[in-house]
Amino acid sequence: MIYNESWINNNGIKIHFIEINANITKQTPLVIIPGLSESAEDYISVMEKLSPRHCITITLRGRGKSDTPEAGYSLDDHKHDIEAVVNHLVLKDFILFGYSRSVSYAIKYVLENKEIVKGFIIGDYPAIHTQLPQGWVEFFSSLPPWRGKSLSQRMRYTALQGIQKESSQVILWDALSTIVCPALIIRAGKKGAALSAEAGEKYLDKMPQASLIVFNESDHNIYEPTLDTFIQAIESFMKDCDAKK
Repeated sequence: MIYNESWINNNGIKIHFIEINANITKQTPLVIIPGLSESAEDYISVMEKLSPRHCITITLRGRGKSDTPEAGYSLDDHKHDIEAVVNHLVLKDFILFGYSRSVSYAIKYVLENKEIVKGFIIGDYPAIHTQLPQGWVEFFSSLPPWRGKSLSQRMRYTALQGIQKESSQVILWDALSTIVCPALIIRAGKKGAALSAEAGEKYLDKMPQASLIVFNESDHNIYEPTLDTFIQAIESFMKDCDAKK
């Protein structure tokens, strides 16, 4: 699979993204926002399995091959990273997928860009941008490798400190009622899930047009034990979005 690797300048910060099948227009494009410490490279296998759909995965600031500023890690700063890439590519009528902590970044983006987001996939996280406590950086740094890479291979310590320092609690539940595009909520069913059963139902209450699927064999890593479970779920949802294109 041939993919294009690019950078966009977002107010002096270079934001990395990977794109495949840019010339395919029959299907609705998919924009992927990786989890807290992930980068675009982690989603190459996902994009390959979704081929020939046009897919873009964004590496947020402080991760992977994107720049690491000394400051600028708020909810809005991350939302601006998404905007910078989408605007650069002049994307319209696309599906947005946010995973883990990036769900809050994705929700913030959708709320401000409802007219161009035609589908929304939420990966195992509630509609809350959490304030991270003192000691979180040390805790997160002590976790075992995630999806085959150590934290030091994924992001810089400066970014971790900035994410914790600039975090603040933002409750997004009530704003969800203004989102009218189709939505898919993915909840992990095993211990370690970040989205509880109650929070999953709350999504459905706030967004009646949404559907919920539970990956009973997965913990918060919804791409295991088999990636195909994830691929089949989102492909089914995206085909419904294609039909409404």
